[in-house]
Amino acid sequence: MTDYKGIQGSNILIVSSDPANPIAGQIWYNTTSNLLKGYTFTPATWASGGNLSVTRYAMGGAGTQTEALSMGGYTGTADSAATEEYNGSAWTGGGNLSTGRRYPGGTGTQTAGLCMGGRIPPGTQALTEEYNGSTWTGGGNLGTARRAMASAGTQTAGLASGGLGADIYDLAEEYNGSAWTAGGNLNSARGYLAGCGTQTAALAMGGGPGPLALTEEYNGTSWTTGGDLNTPKFSFGSCGTQTAGLAFSGTNPSTTLLSVTEEYNGTSWTNSTNMATARFNTGGAGTQTNGLAFGGELLPFSTATGATEEYTAAFFSTKTITTS
Repeated sequence: MTDYKGIQGSNILIVSSDPANPIAGQIWYNTTSNLLKGYTFTPATWASGGNLSVTRYAMGGAGTQTEALSMGGYTGTADSAATEEYNGSAWTGGGNLSTGRRYPGGTGTQTAGLCMGGRIPPGTQALTEEYNGSTWTGGGNLGTARRAMASAGTQTAGLASGGLGADIYDLAEEYNGSAWTAGGNLNSARGYLAGCGTQTAALAMGGGPGPLALTEEYNGTSWTTGGDLNTPKFSFGSCGTQTAGLAFSGTNPSTTLLSVTEEYNGTSWTNSTNMATARFNTGGAGTQTNGLAFGGELLPFSTATGATEEYTAAFFSTKTITTS
């Protein structure tokens, strides 16, 4: 019978406490707990969550995987003012936006959300609203009305970059909790891009015209070029930070729906596990290790989905080895 030493070239360690820095595939016997253990790898997964109550796409998103906020959007027939709150398993209705709209920017938390810009045909909006966990109130309007922008930051330190309106914009604006002021311009003007991070450490990636793979990093003053997405795309979901970003779903071109997921480490993007449902114009919240995707648009165009998926990044862990 083949033994572990014959396979691995080493004996199983016998230790009184688990190794502090085990390596993948390592096995040891703990004499204190009298257990055989190993250090294993678990790949990234997407799992089904509770569906949105109001099926829609092109909404803003904020918060975490277990305390998320979905705001506005388009049902396929009408602009929505709906706000919904996610508790890690189900969505419940919150206070409606004062003005329903599609393609707004969204950032912040479930109890301190920020919604800016968007489109109410035939025009593009500069409206900003602030959420306190139950109701929305008016904030300072964007300096330039636009939609489909990259969003980042918090309710009192927000960032809106790029977007569409009377033009395709490269401009960025910073919010201080009451008013927007000009920040450093993107190097590439684009719309339908995605963003994440903070006001002083943000990412802006993808977008159109294109689709584009370009990623830019913001330091609070200016944008510099980062690593390109592996799949050029626009109208996709995102979350995380500048050094731990997550990008998922999208379209490339507009007749191809994507389920691709990519992780950013501050330098480059790496492909991860695909989503269960390919879609675009998806809402996003959370972190790179615990992300949330909700809603979106399917083909034929204007077909909305309320599907929610929860992302768990790949991880290593110590597990007890049993015969079962």
